[in-house]
Amino acid sequence: PSPSLAFSPKISIATLPTDLPAIQDCRRSAYGDKPDNKLLSAAKSFCNADQIQKEGYICIIAKNSGSVVGTADLNTRTNIVNNVYVRKEARQQGIARLMMEAVVEYAIMDKPSNLKLTVMSKNIAAVSLYKKMGFRALGVYGGLDALSSVTPLNFSMQMEKKLS
Repeated sequence: PSPSLAFSPKISIATLPTDLPAIQDCRRSAYGDKPDNKLLSAAKSFCNADQIQKEGYICIIAKNSGSVVGTADLNTRTNIVNNVYVRKEARQQGIARLMMEAVVEYAIMDKPSNLKLTVMSKNIAAVSLYKKMGFRALGVYGGLDALSSVTPLNFSMQMEKKLS
């Protein structure tokens, strides 16, 4: 069971370009006061929401009182989920689960056989959520975490969920 929500987020597919500034603001919150010129290129791309501005991508957003508090991207050609993020102050309320349920629901409409994602091994909450949702680990690879300092102990974990 999901924890009870302190508020009732609205989960929807982002409308671009209308929702883009709010998505960018949400993602920028991952880096606090760190200036843009100090961010790695992958972090800048995440903040700018570069990926979802391309054809073949959708972004599921969670809004509370008009503010975007979470995002999850889906590449509709490859069925790869990226950039699942919830603002710090909105975490532990089931928002990531609601967004991922919407991603799965949307993907099933296109009738793919599976969904894939990559998550950092230190992100215990996300790994746990994905496992509870039926994703299984395909492999763990050496990698770096763009959201924190460089560390050799944080690995990329590829996961997959079979869809029926």
